[in-house]
Amino acid sequence: MKIIVLSGLPLSGKTTYAKKIGPEYKMPLYETGTEVLEEVTGRGLDFTPENIKKVTDECKKISDSFFTERLMKKVDVLPDDVPGVFISGIRATSEIEVLKKHYGRENIFVIAFHTSMQTRFDRLNNPDRIEETKGAKAKEDVLLRNFDNFLARNKKELGYGVGDVMALADYVMSTENVLWPYATVEKNTIDFEVIIREILKFDRI
Repeated sequence: MKIIVLSGLPLSGKTTYAKKIGPEYKMPLYETGTEVLEEVTGRGLDFTPENIKKVTDECKKISDSFFTERLMKKVDVLPDDVPGVFISGIRATSEIEVLKKHYGRENIFVIAFHTSMQTRFDRLNNPDRIEETKGAKAKEDVLLRNFDNFLARNKKELGYGVGDVMALADYVMSTENVLWPYATVEKNTIDFEVIIREILKFDRI
């Protein structure tokens, strides 16, 4: 089974393309953000930046890869005929190393998604984003529509180490749809599928 890590700053398109391609190849998508949401709300807390930080800090004292390890338990029980999975939201190279140790270096691939700050901020108001992001996470999006909050969120992600993960990626995708290099969703979907097809038949030495 191939483990495909999708790395990028908020709203860079990580889950969008996984959801477009995944069903065709019977590849499920797992997000660390969903694990954080379940952990926070499971404690009876509101999904606010303060509670997210509090719970995340507590969990990371247990293990630096706490939420990744939770996802791995779900991956481990998948049927043998699943060719691969997408994991979105990993922020540190130490988590990549945990995956490599568990699944084998030859089965871990990282795709970095690059998009400008302004483009990603504007995507918060996309109709499809608003439709998909409901419930507790909708409250987070309301906060992020303030540019200062959005900037702070990005800096926090970079502080966790997501920039290092992106810099060491096996593949890079630009999902910029406003400034150069301009690309449509349709073209990006084709490019993403080319990468996925290559990975699924790739035997790394």
